[in-house]
Amino acid sequence: MLLSLWRALRLQCIILCTIFLYNALGASNSSSQPPSNLPPAVPSVFAVEANILIDAPIDVVWNVLLDFPKYPDWNPFVRSQIVTDTFYIPTQDQQVAENLRLIITSQIPPLTPPVTASSQGNILNEHITRENITHFEPDIYRVAWQDLSLDLLIQAERWSALSVFVDQNGEAMTFYESREEYNGVLAETVQDLEGVGLLEGFQAQATALKARAEA
Repeated sequence: MLLSLWRALRLQCIILCTIFLYNALGASNSSSQPPSNLPPAVPSVFAVEANILIDAPIDVVWNVLLDFPKYPDWNPFVRSQIVTDTFYIPTQDQQVAENLRLIITSQIPPLTPPVTASSQGNILNEHITRENITHFEPDIYRVAWQDLSLDLLIQAERWSALSVFVDQNGEAMTFYESREEYNGVLAETVQDLEGVGLLEGFQAQATALKARAEA
């Protein structure tokens, strides 16, 4: 009981700190809040999300986001993301398309950045999921995939989206957002056990994506 309460308080603290830092470092430099390109949120037991402004063209960020074979080179959260067919056989071109599958290997909590392909993960924190690409909308820079691993016990869909934001100085930047919503009988358990680590992972990926795209 006390452990669950501590985790919930820690999760709330991280969320409040993220909002504070964003307002201090991001929103204060712009004329308004960047508009969201994510679809409307659905009712959920809990959700994890992160966003960040990136000083790089939107197509550059989009290409980094979808270049899954390069994830080990920079992503401290998702250490491997492989596109497969419906039999979980990796595709040759690793291109994203709706109803292809993903085998995702994550570190929860994430590794300490920066990382490279040779960075060693913690096997105790390694999570492997099989997911379906539910939406691929390149014209509006949105993509989503849904966890199939424990479909009867937990439903989790992650959206990622990009949009162009022009600040008060007329500078165009890319606004990255990602959100995953959790439902099902095990959702509260996942929140208690991994909610903090998931949030840290989303934030770490956002920060690393920014560094990668701006390099």
